[in-house]
Amino acid sequence: MERTQIPMPLQTQILIRLALAVCSLIAGNVCLVFFTVTIAVPFFLLALLTAVSGCHLYRVVVRGRYLVLTGAVLNVERTAVLRRPKAILMEVEGKALRVVLRSRHKAPSEGSQISFYVQDSTPIYEWRGIHLLGSYLAAAAGTSGTPT
Repeated sequence: MERTQIPMPLQTQILIRLALAVCSLIAGNVCLVFFTVTIAVPFFLLALLTAVSGCHLYRVVVRGRYLVLTGAVLNVERTAVLRRPKAILMEVEGKALRVVLRSRHKAPSEGSQISFYVQDSTPIYEWRGIHLLGSYLAAAAGTSGTPT
């Protein structure tokens, strides 16, 4: 698979992880120069962890081991205090799917289309009579989600 064939939300996630690895490596080197090794080690470990995560995501995408779940948003669940989006209930191929959101500050509106990119080995659990997706690689609002 060529780099241009990787969907944009997955490209963004790969670049974010690799950029975080580079920033952590730079911060680790700065701490190594001005402070001790014990202060720099956590930055180097974070750089290693995020670089491995970015490379793993790239390998998953290049091998085509991801699925795109596209559907209409039926309901948006919010937290009690700050009213941030916690989870969404969406309809995918005639089935109800609850997706627990992470790091979402802007909630998708009800009735809008949303696509979730998941690894093909990601389990989907049964929860209170509906399907539950606990993790995903990337999310894109208002897209058709057809893999190329």
